[in-house]
Amino acid sequence: MARPIGVEGNGRISKQNQEDISMSGEFILIIDDSQEIVKHLTETVLPSFGYHTMHAYDGKTGLEIIREKEPDLVMLDFNLPQMTGLDVLQQMAQESLRTPVVLMTGYGSELSAIEAFRLGAKDYLIKPFTVDEIVGTIDRALVETRLLHDKAKLAEQIRLLKVEMSRQSNEMQTLSNIGKAITTLLSVDEVLQRVLEAAIYLTNAEESTIWLPDDEGKHLRPYDRQTSHRPHAEAPILPMADSPAGEVMQTGRPIRQSSMSGQGMKVKSGYFAHAVIYVPLQLRGIPLGVLGVSNRSAYRAFSKQDEFLLSFLADFAAIALENARVFQAADQALTVRLDELNTLIHITQTITSSLDLQEVIRLTIQQVHDSWDIEASSLWLLDESTQTLRVLTNVGTAVEELSKIELNIDQGIVGQVVSTGQPIYTNDVSNNEHHYHQADEKTGFDTDTLLCVPLIFRGKVIGAMQLLNKLDGAFDEADLERARAIAAAIAIAVNNALLFDEAESRKQQLETALHQLDNANLP
Repeated sequence: MARPIGVEGNGRISKQNQEDISMSGEFILIIDDSQEIVKHLTETVLPSFGYHTMHAYDGKTGLEIIREKEPDLVMLDFNLPQMTGLDVLQQMAQESLRTPVVLMTGYGSELSAIEAFRLGAKDYLIKPFTVDEIVGTIDRALVETRLLHDKAKLAEQIRLLKVEMSRQSNEMQTLSNIGKAITTLLSVDEVLQRVLEAAIYLTNAEESTIWLPDDEGKHLRPYDRQTSHRPHAEAPILPMADSPAGEVMQTGRPIRQSSMSGQGMKVKSGYFAHAVIYVPLQLRGIPLGVLGVSNRSAYRAFSKQDEFLLSFLADFAAIALENARVFQAADQALTVRLDELNTLIHITQTITSSLDLQEVIRLTIQQVHDSWDIEASSLWLLDESTQTLRVLTNVGTAVEELSKIELNIDQGIVGQVVSTGQPIYTNDVSNNEHHYHQADEKTGFDTDTLLCVPLIFRGKVIGAMQLLNKLDGAFDEADLERARAIAAAIAIAVNNALLFDEAESRKQQLETALHQLDNANLP
């Protein structure tokens, strides 16, 4: 006696098949004139494996369903009224209907199966069949369809990643352009206005505000787009000790918050918002103020990416604000040094105009060298993983020999500057306890005077700039201040270039992966 179709001898689904149930959700069309077989497959066996089912009792109706519904698989009986299973296959071939087909036939009909394969059938089942045989046959018949689906899905994921990388690259370019624009401004009012406009543009916020400390350092005064350099007309000053902006000013860490219920969160007296971001304006690790954006009416929270973009803008804003303050605070005695200040601004503009690391360091060291009457200058980069320093570029010393030198963070004056984050200048290098004499010996250069300042990005030292042998006198505090201002811009430019290189590298990897995927052939 034949076993019931679709079950094992004991009437249960095998343990292996129970473990393999994947709930695939694919649609299978059953074409069979036996109502018993159709009911058993469509109501019991196939749904237990997650398949959706359709059915027809003759070939003509089955063809209509194939044309209209486009099922993922057809289980086709060989002996059908009006049209046989082979007739259905032949008609599908004529109409280029590519739905995979499994032919169901009885013992002694194997020759019919061969003809079915010629007409495009993927596999066949001999009645009576078990659940294991059904599942195995369906898996074999659908393997190509599933591979194509997986390939398309993976290609779409890679495409989306490529789009995201392109978006991030465009954002970095936009930030660079904004930074270039605001660092050329010499008016505090213009700097504040442009930064506030850029903050709204980058984060799609409703409002933006810059908070600056008062003379006593106990309160913060708000400046918005309408009032520019004047305090916000409606809002009182904020206490430094009890406000979100004050917390950012004191800790140097950004705050991103949201509340979509009611009026939102209370930011200050009489002022509520549904979402806010506050980021510090810092220069060389010293807080200058706070840049904030808010959504008062819109029920939209800010993202981590919004915080990232606003923080980058704040870095540029701090440099621009400091440059403008220095320029506007200059009295008659500084007039004679106006060319020097313009040179500083020109250097800042030049080195922040490119995202190519090699171009940045080349422009940087040349601009620095040209702006000082010195014999040599160099840029050093810290490798955090090894805690070592190497020369990125230099002017005035033996390039090949200096490029071979790698210092531990506790070696040399440059190591002392990087490890402590504090600048050093000396006009008697030979008697300085930190001087690394081996560098002079290897390069054949005699160092007499030296000025070295750290490259600090968001409070973290990433390297150092070193100037050697001033020709028109000794290094002094004025040289130190100029060097520190330039180093702040260099740190941002180098960091942006490194981030851009990383983003471009990841983008190229994704493009390569997509290209390889497109060239892959299915088995």
